[in-house]
Amino acid sequence: MHAEHADGEQLNDLSGHVIGCAFTVLNTLGAGFLEKVYENALAHEPR
Repeated sequence: MHAEHADGEQLNDLSGHVIGCAFTVLNTLGAGFLEKVYENALAHEPR
């Protein structure tokens, strides 16, 4: 069970990072672009 808990924590950390990247992209670019612009920016943000 301990490994399952560790996996859950890693998944939560990863999810939090992805959501944070999405907010960074949105806050940086603002609203009004086509979806592809946000998609491309989000692909680069975690780097």
